Amino acid sequence: MYPEPLQTPGLTTLGPYSPAVTVGPFVFVSAQSGVVPATGEVPPGPFEAECRQAFANLESVLKAAGSTLDRVAKLTVFYTDLADLPALNEICAHCFPARPPARSAAMVTLPGGRRISVDAIAVGPA
Repeated sequence: MYPEPLQTPGLTTLGPYSPAVTVGPFVFVSAQSGVVPATGEVPPGPFEAECRQAFANLESVLKAAGSTLDRVAKLTVFYTDLADLPALNEICAHCFPARPPARSAAMVTLPGGRRISVDAIAVGPA
């Protein structure tokens, strides 16, 4: 069994990697930032707008793989400011209301002024 790269029209990567790969029943999604795919820019405004966009991008990749947010088993979040953690938690609660995934989070420096990046492991289509 080999990983199968998944291409997602409209979403670009910052390097030579796949937005996601599938292996058996699992979908491994590469880090998704809060960049708006149509513009390549981070949405203006508060952290919440960028955070919501990152989760929308994650959802788009999952959809391309035949999965959904409610099938995410593991979420990793990279963010740049501890003050944004309450907003991040609120948005995660909204995105995962019934079955919150296991989650790791780390404060990091992100390229291009980005403030958040999320990756995930999900169960693919049934």
